[in-house]
Amino acid sequence: MAPGKVLGAMLGLALGLLIGGPLAIVLLVVAGLVVGHQVDELNLLPSGKVEPEKNGKPVETRSPQELAAQDHFARHLCALFIEVARADGDVVRDEVRMVREYFEQRLKYGPEALGLVRRYLKEHLARPPSLEHAAAACRDELPASERMLLLDALYGLALVDGHLQRAEQDTLRRVSQGLGLSEEEFRSVTARHFGDGQVHYARLGLTPEASDADVKRAFRQLAATHHPDRVANLGKGAVEQASRRFQEIRESYEEILRLRGK
Repeated sequence: MAPGKVLGAMLGLALGLLIGGPLAIVLLVVAGLVVGHQVDELNLLPSGKVEPEKNGKPVETRSPQELAAQDHFARHLCALFIEVARADGDVVRDEVRMVREYFEQRLKYGPEALGLVRRYLKEHLARPPSLEHAAAACRDELPASERMLLLDALYGLALVDGHLQRAEQDTLRRVSQGLGLSEEEFRSVTARHFGDGQVHYARLGLTPEASDADVKRAFRQLAATHHPDRVANLGKGAVEQASRRFQEIRESYEEILRLRGK
């Protein structure tokens, strides 16, 4: 029986008992059923079962389709995190902790969903997934702004040990491409973690807008100009000074390449 009818019958019975007499009870119960039915028809009361509560809060229920979609998304997200985490070798405890925090804090996964995450992480550790397939699946699920935030989180994962290895940078670039992000978007996320490299560009006489060809050409010219061998005849002091300048130029060039994901 729908909740409106039940409530109406109970109210009718209570009023009938107060008034007294079997006829009054029957009439008021019937009237309560009729009114309750009308309430149900107008959807003023919810129909169906009331969801149980947990810790004083209603348990969130999801349709099978929603659960399947979350399961699908979590599987591919875990694949990306695992591929970035092991790009420089074995996956360490801090990396696993950071992945869990992303799902728990950013995506608001509860205990049950986090159990899925743990399962998928173990699964991908045992059997390497396809990075391109996982990135494409996430691209289809997320808008561009969320894809950039995901790449940002993956950068944070790669830098959890304080260093970004070349293999990690290459993996991040592949993820960015798989997510459908532009080169400008990729560099924007990179700059959040490393800055825009103004000092390094200035050292080569360039700006961040310089093309890759301009960067390479400037480095070669400056490296040739400041090579220590060119001042070998001027004595030890000149050679040491040229060596420091040459090293600065080389470091700036390598940093610019890293900023550009090269």
